[in-house]
Formats: sequence, structure tokens, C-alpha cells
Amino acid sequence: MDNPLQNCLASDLHLHLAGSVYAEDYFDIARDIYPFIDWHSQDFVTEYRRVFQWEQFDPQALFERAIADPKQFGKLKRAYVFTPEDSGNFERFMWKYRFFSRLWGYGWELDLNTAVSIIDHVLTHHHQQGLHYVEYRCGLFGTHEQQIERYILLAEQMQKHYHAQFTAKLILPISRDQTECWQRWQVVQDLLIRRPDLAAIIVGIDFASIEEGYPPNQLRPFLQSWHQFNQTYPHLALDLVYHVGETFFDKSLESAIRWCHEAALIGAKRLGHCIALGLDPEIATQRRAHAHEQELVSERLDQIAYDLTYQTQLQNYSIPIDRECLEQEQADLLKLPFDDMVIRPYSPQRFQDICQRQQFVLDQFTTLGTVIECCPTSNLRIGAVPDATHHPVHKFLASDVNLVICTDDPGTFDIDLQHELNWVLQHTDYDVQSLAQRLGDPYRFRLGQS
Repeated sequence: MDNPLQNCLASDLHLHLAGSVYAEDYFDIARDIYPFIDWHSQDFVTEYRRVFQWEQFDPQALFERAIADPKQFGKLKRAYVFTPEDSGNFERFMWKYRFFSRLWGYGWELDLNTAVSIIDHVLTHHHQQGLHYVEYRCGLFGTHEQQIERYILLAEQMQKHYHAQFTAKLILPISRDQTECWQRWQVVQDLLIRRPDLAAIIVGIDFASIEEGYPPNQLRPFLQSWHQFNQTYPHLALDLVYHVGETFFDKSLESAIRWCHEAALIGAKRLGHCIALGLDPEIATQRRAHAHEQELVSERLDQIAYDLTYQTQLQNYSIPIDRECLEQEQADLLKLPFDDMVIRPYSPQRFQDICQRQQFVLDQFTTLGTVIECCPTSNLRIGAVPDATHHPVHKFLASDVNLVICTDDPGTFDIDLQHELNWVLQHTDYDVQSLAQRLGDPYRFRLGQS
């Protein structure tokens, strides 16, 4: 009998290529070139030792021992994989990723054969796992011309892996930083205009990396340019996806929820993570001392404007909105510098209202057709979700929102899509049949259909 989850196991829509290299692949690619890699630039070894309190950490020695004795490979893998013991520590995640980026940078800067080998290992590995359709996210750096040339090489390598049973597409990242945003967007436009044939591979753009400090509503000028590009070059048109509600300690929970809604409203077809919409608010505030109690005056003003705009809809969800009170607070805050901080402690009633706000936005997503990309292990290890019981997937599954289960950085976490779906089955009340029915075929949410 066919596996009811067969369709769910065939497509991964949220997956970073650079986070898809397994430790075994890393060892295989680097075993002959590790002596030539610069392990010490940007104080990599020193900082890695500090973050992990691993005084004897020495990348070259790890490779030498693993080559001499296969039993020593476990130590190399421990230095590479972001494990449950590392969970909740984003600094640890970044330094384990930088362990990989030593090889990644070597490939793109000094030896393109290594870069090609990395790409080939990733795509081959995913095909062997049974994936039929994958949308990879991958950002490359360098000068304007170097970025274009490197993306061409990447896309062409992906084309070489195409056959009836495996299709790989590419989503290019756009920086949230205002200056870098325009630079990277110009690279994307010039790339596609120069090589329009690659529009068959490059299907979207993504706002990823650090989200704190970069409100979605600051993107209006970019969005105008994006729409203009799609209208001018309909055969090159790009869809938009967006990482949001993943790390949001810089703001109140109300604002974190609002950011998710705003990301959908600006036209993002799929949203990555959205932990803010599914994590119990009381649990969220317990993750750090005084978590989410303060935010910028500008952020609070944006929240007030949002509440006044959606007053009727929010009240329909039993969320009290006192217009007179909010307008007075708004007037008072406008007298303050926008970078001052507002402190608002939580109460049981506020927690209850936040739960309703979460449901309101999830229902808005259902109306808009917005898809949430849920990555269970990533949320536990990077997103500071404390445990399986409080994982946002429970609230997502209980709603009517379009939902896909994805892996995010499967090599870095040492997981695959089967692992993630098994995790959902293990930690929810769903069985194989009911989960397959709830999720449907994720392939229907792929980019590039328009």
C-alpha cells in the first residue's frame, strides 16, 4: 500500500542549500583539501573555542584523526552538527555554520570545482532521499559581476540534475538592510535579464537571515520595484517568500504577530516559521527575563495604528480595543524620540488577548491563501521553542491555515524530511492518514506557477 504521506515526502519548499551539506558530505568533499583552507581568518578558531568552551578545537586535527581512524569521525561531526544540546543558542548555530562556510568560501573564492562538488553532493543526497521537487534558497557574495557569474554556475549545475524524478528550483535572498537590499536586487534583475533561460530555475526571492530590527513595512519602495519588474518582464516574474516570526525578542508579542500579518499583506506567498503565531504567549515570555516587555516607540506606534485599522475585526475576536485610549497613547508617544523604549508588562488578560490575535492572523492567512512553512527541528533548535509540547505546529494544525512541513537546514541538524514528518506524528494526535489529509500535497504551493 502506498504511504499516505508520500506526497509530503516528495517536496521540500523551505531548504537552504548551504545548510543541506551533511557532515559525511563535508568530510568527503574536504578530506583532500582541508590543509589548504584558511581556518584562522576572522578569528574563526579562537571564537569557536570561546563559544563552545572547547580549548582543543582544531579543524585540521579533526580531519587528520578522522582520516587516520574512521572512529574519530564522530568528533568532527560533533563540531559540525547543531544538536539538541545547542538548542536556543543562536550564537552556537552561527559558529557551527561558519565551520561549514570555511569550505563554502574556499570553493567560491579559490576552487570552483569544490563549489560544484558541494552543489552536486546536496542535490544527489536529496534525490537519494526520495525528494522529487525542491526549492533551494542560496545566497552568494562577491562583487556585482561575481555574484551574477556564481548564480549562473549554481543554476546551471541544478539544471544538470534535472530529470523526470527530480526537479530543483532556486530562490534568491534579498537583504533586509536597505542599502544591501537594493544591491542584491539589482544583481537578481541583471542576472535574469542577461540569462532569461534561467527563469525556469530561479522562481522567487526571499527575505531571510536576522529579522529583528527590520519591519516588513519598511519594504514599500522595494515592493514597488519588485512589482514593476514583474510587470515589465512577465516571463521573468519572481514570487516572494519571507522569513518572519522566527526570532523576535526585540519587540512585544503583539508586534511579532503583526509582522507576520504584514509580511502576508505585502504579497509573500509563503512565510517561513511564524513561531510568533503558534507559541503560547505565556511560554514565549518565559524564555528570557523580561522577554517581550519592551519595544521601540516606533514599534508601539505601528501597533497602535494597526489596532485602530483592524479595530472591528479584532473586536470580533473578543480583543478589546479602546480607540480613545489608544489615540491618547499615540499622541503622547509622538512627542518622544522614535528610538526610545516603551515598557509594557504582561497580564493574564493580555496573554488571552494575544492568543486571540494569533488566531485572527491565522484566519487572515486562510483567507489570503498564505502558506506557513513549518520546520519543526529548526524551530526547536534555532527558534527557542522550549519543547515539543509548546511547538507552534499544534496551533497551525488546529487552524485552517495552509501548512507545509520542511527541513530548513537538514545537513546542519542531521535530519531529513522523513524525520520531520515522523516528529509531527510522534508529538501530535495525528496519524499518517489524518496528517496526509490535513497537509495535502505541498507541491501545489510551489513558486513560479503564475
